[in-house]
Amino acid sequence: MAQPTTYLCTATRLRVRGVRQLGPFLSASRKAALAAKRTPGNVRTRVLGLPPWLVFSTLSVWESREAMAAFAKSPEHRECMQHMAHWASRGKFVTFTTETPRVGWRHAGRKLRDPDAVWTPHEQYRRPTA
Repeated sequence: MAQPTTYLCTATRLRVRGVRQLGPFLSASRKAALAAKRTPGNVRTRVLGLPPWLVFSTLSVWESREAMAAFAKSPEHRECMQHMAHWASRGKFVTFTTETPRVGWRHAGRKLRDPDAVWTPHEQYRRPTA
């Protein structure tokens, strides 16, 4: 009997600071999502916005940790991370494994509520003083 395939998943949720940050955030997020979909080893990438609240989630499924790391090193992802402290008031992420590539938002939401999910350091997301 064949071993089941194990996929690596990453789920994120963040709140954008305000409408002034929304345009640049959405543009960079779109570019990052397209880069993720083009990365070899990406099985699935989804983005969810919850208007009128400025809350956004991502869910990506990867064939391997190496594939996910390759995307994390991409210029598009690095650009997002470089500006995240300016764009977001807070965020949370979690990485987990699954045996199916069809992970849904409910499952990802439960994982984000898990105590092992990582909250971004609050001081990292303080409103810039300049």
